[in-house]
Amino acid sequence: MKQKYIRRSLFILVVILAAACTKRDDYKKYQVNGEISYPGIMDSVKVMAGKNRVLVTGLFTSDPKITMYRMFWNSRQDSIEVPVVRKGDVDTTRTILSNLVEGAVTVEIRTYDAKGNRSIPVFTVGNAYGVQYESAINNRSATAMTVTKAGLNITWAAIATNSPFTRLTYASTDGSTKMIRVPGANVNTLVADYRYGTKILVHSGYLPEPTAIDTFFATKPDTLKKENALAGVYVSGGLRTNYTGAVANNVVAGTTVLSGDKTSTELSADKIEVDYANLGGSGWKYVFTYDGTTISVAPNATMMAGIAPGSFIIQGLTFNRATGIIDVKTVYTNTTGDARKVEETLTMK
Repeated sequence: MKQKYIRRSLFILVVILAAACTKRDDYKKYQVNGEISYPGIMDSVKVMAGKNRVLVTGLFTSDPKITMYRMFWNSRQDSIEVPVVRKGDVDTTRTILSNLVEGAVTVEIRTYDAKGNRSIPVFTVGNAYGVQYESAINNRSATAMTVTKAGLNITWAAIATNSPFTRLTYASTDGSTKMIRVPGANVNTLVADYRYGTKILVHSGYLPEPTAIDTFFATKPDTLKKENALAGVYVSGGLRTNYTGAVANNVVAGTTVLSGDKTSTELSADKIEVDYANLGGSGWKYVFTYDGTTISVAPNATMMAGIAPGSFIIQGLTFNRATGIIDVKTVYTNTTGDARKVEETLTMK
């Protein structure tokens, strides 16, 4: 009984060894002179995201026999073959895989030598982005637009850290279309030569990953517009002269030096109100109208009600857009018949 058991065990062992030898011999078709030859692999592989594409980079550090490599993706339905010419101890390779579906991309990489031997595979994963990503990002928003003598100042809301810049496209005062690139870290942007009343297109760029090779933009730009070129804060200077009777009598009852800041109020696309002389507390205002070329001035309704009808006279009015200075000289007669002369300079901050 014992001998029968031993004979049976020996038979099973022989069968196992025979099977093992068969499998062991299978690899001989990959051998060179009895040894398996695998080319070296692509080392330090990285995948950088792009718009319906990726950039795959890697290094060849050791094997001088590598003559090409292949990359496979889309479940091996797509591939690319790239020849390799070694130039040094360490060579860098960069390969673009295009026309990718938006989403994760798995790439298989194998190297080959001149005899057709291939390396073991290297697998890497990256991401391709497209219209879905672009539809989910927004342009940077402005929190304020302030007119200054230096130009239009735009104050920006915070934006995501992966938005490195925003492009502003606008109409310049010289008639051309210009573009400003605003870094994401900037809070304010001065547009010195903006043509008021025209559109500013705002288009923010995003990098879905820090090493992305393409910049993505929101589906369409947003629009900003500042109509009124006068709508700013002014520093007052000048003199108010009070006369007894008419100006022609030249009997001066007193003078007041004008000073202080005055914040304009926008009434429309081309009109603003600003305190008149030192009488803003009484509701008296200048109403300036500026169409981009010509400036005019009139008293507001409250002031008109407080002066003699038809007595408001403009003796001088200029506006220097480059310096932001309004020079205005007016005369009026109050309801008791006394003349007042106001010579005021309003300098935009």
